[in-house]
Amino acid sequence: MTTYVDTALFVKAFVLEVDSAEAIKLLERIGEPFAYSHLHGIEVPNAIRLKRFRGEITRAQEAAAIRMFKADVDAGRFERISYDLSAVFIRAEQLSGRFSGVMGTRSLDLWHVAAALEAGCQAFASCDSRQRKAAAECGLELIPAVVGIV
Repeated sequence: MTTYVDTALFVKAFVLEVDSAEAIKLLERIGEPFAYSHLHGIEVPNAIRLKRFRGEITRAQEAAAIRMFKADVDAGRFERISYDLSAVFIRAEQLSGRFSGVMGTRSLDLWHVAAALEAGCQAFASCDSRQRKAAAECGLELIPAVVGIV
C-alpha cells in the first residue's frame, strides 16, 4: 500500500518536537521509501527554516535538519511519486470547491490530498484534522487511524 505522508509528519523526524518519537514510530510502520511530491521538496526545508524564525531551533539545528533531510532524499529513503502535475492542481481546485467552504481546508493541504489521489496512493498520513477529513471523504485510508497518536 502506498501511503502519502503530510509534510508536518516528516518535519517531526528531522526536528525534535514533543511528539517526534511517536511520529518516527509511525514513519517506521509506514516504511521506506516514502512517497515524495514536488511540494515536499520545498515544504520540508521551509518548515524547518520557519522553526528557526520562530525561535524554536538554532541556526545550527536548522542546517543539520535540512542536511539530514537532503541526505535521506539522496539516499533513496524518499521516492518521487508519479502524477501529472497539472492534474494535481486541477484536482486540488476541485477539492477546494468541495471542502474549503465547509471544512476550512487550506490550499496546500488540499494539494497534498490531490497529489496522493493522482499518484494512486491508498492511504494518507496526517495529524491535521481538516486535511484528514478531506482525505477520508476522498476514500483514502487515514494513518494513524485516530488523531492524537502523533
